[in-house]
Amino acid sequence: MVFGRKAKWAASAVLAQLIFLSALLYSSPSFAVSAEEFYKNALAVNGINAFAATCQSAHETGFWTSYLWKSARNGAGIKADKNWRKSGRPSIKKSSREEVKGREVYRYSYFRVYSSLGEFLQDYRAKIVRDYPLAAKNSDTMWGYFSSLQKGRLGSWATTQSYFEHMADKAVRLAPKLLGVEWRAQMLSEYKQARAKGLLSQKEIKIVEKKLASAGISVSQKKPIK
Repeated sequence: MVFGRKAKWAASAVLAQLIFLSALLYSSPSFAVSAEEFYKNALAVNGINAFAATCQSAHETGFWTSYLWKSARNGAGIKADKNWRKSGRPSIKKSSREEVKGREVYRYSYFRVYSSLGEFLQDYRAKIVRDYPLAAKNSDTMWGYFSSLQKGRLGSWATTQSYFEHMADKAVRLAPKLLGVEWRAQMLSEYKQARAKGLLSQKEIKIVEKKLASAGISVSQKKPIK
């Protein structure tokens, strides 16, 4: 009798997930989102750096064109652990690239499925606060936030050693579009803030200064180049 109840529960959970996924896939003709739209929504979420989160999502989803974004509105490659799946919440299984001892490998994993950008951002925030408390604590500086993504409670957000540099690339690319006319001043100010807090390694400092220089920002000057 107990086995029968468990089987019925499992079948119901699977059916609910299939219904959810079907509704998700066909409820909207497009999953497209712009950097501006993502950033605007992220600004309403406490405990994260909205700009850094936008940069991270742009990288993780190929500027919101990836299969995982289109199929699951998962904007940061958040995996679905056993507890998530056992609760009947939707997930999809797909291969993803990981770096193991400097070598790229592909592994199949379960990823969380969300019904909307808003739902994703709320779960992303919960993960940041829970698993990356240093990022949440330093959400006032994009550079400190990027660095803190590699110092989570359970390890780094990504296995690749170049994750910080990827974030820096996206920051320089998106800042003129999202941060307004004073974007250079803001990037420089937040860099100095991150350094003053001791959040950046020497390698990260070199990366940031190189990226800032490419954007016409000199750390040796009191004001960024116009």
